[in-house]
Formats: sequence, structure tokens, C-alpha cells
Amino acid sequence: MSLNRNQHQGLYGESFVRVLASAAGLTVAKADLDVTGDDYTICRKGNHGGTRHPKIDVQVKSWSRRSAVHHDGHWHYSMRPGHFNELAGTDFPLPRYLILVIVPDQRSEYAETRPDSLLVRFAAYSMSLQDRERVDPNSTAKVPVHVPVGNLLTVDKLRDLMVPPPAWRRES
Repeated sequence: MSLNRNQHQGLYGESFVRVLASAAGLTVAKADLDVTGDDYTICRKGNHGGTRHPKIDVQVKSWSRRSAVHHDGHWHYSMRPGHFNELAGTDFPLPRYLILVIVPDQRSEYAETRPDSLLVRFAAYSMSLQDRERVDPNSTAKVPVHVPVGNLLTVDKLRDLMVPPPAWRRES
């Protein structure tokens, strides 16, 4: 039995993030069960920005290119209230980010192997929702999230996310 379209797309989106993290020299950990709304904890070894071995939690969402809505310099994504609430606010032990991975419509286009390279399509974008208020968890309405195209997640930008924002830094 093979994966259905949604399972395959979700697996690919999470793998896309793992590839970027590996290329950035970061470690990735996945909890035994997804009960706290984060897919991965990503860690950067060493002292960075005054924090030893900084970590972030990320929730990965994949979106097929044909479904993706892009205008005014943003991806216009909609989240279920429960998923949104697991990213909104600052009362988490680690900074949390939404990582939105835009994937090809056809699964056969996810990756292309060449003699000198591996091409993975398309791109990932990151966004913190720490400044957003939680919504009614019983609502059936999806929560709009506008992810800036400028938040393209690169190896360098992923490393930069590893320096905790001031709200998470402990006073000495």
C-alpha cells in the first residue's frame, strides 16, 4: 500500500525542512508523539547570540503549488484554530515558527536526481506568530496567516532563527 497524496505531501514537506537543517549543520529531533503542535525541534550546537545550543520548535505545513494563494508579496495560508494556537503567543519554552513548504502539484516533480546534484522543489517560508493572539479553539473558521515571500527559508536564514528573540532570553 502506498501513501495517499496528503500523506506523501506532508512527508515531503517535513523532509524538505530536514534537508535544509542538515545543510545548515543543525540537528533535528521529532517527538515520539505529536501532542504539543510542533513537528520538529531544531538545534544549533555551540554558543550563538549569548545562548548555548539554541533551539526552536517548528510546525511544518505543506501546500501544493496549484492550491497556494500568492499576492501582495505574501502567501495567504489558512490554518485550523488548533494548529494556529500552538504557534501563537510567547508562553512556550522555545521560540516557535510556522514553516510553510510550497510543493509541486505532481509528486513525480518533488525531486530530480542528476549526476552532480539533487534538486528538491520548490521552497519553504518561515514565520513567527508570537505577536498573534490565540483564537477560539472551538471555532470552525480557519485562521488567515500571511507569510511574507521575503521570509524564504535558506540555510543562512534557518541558522539566524536559532538566535532566540529577546522575549525568550533569560536574564543573567
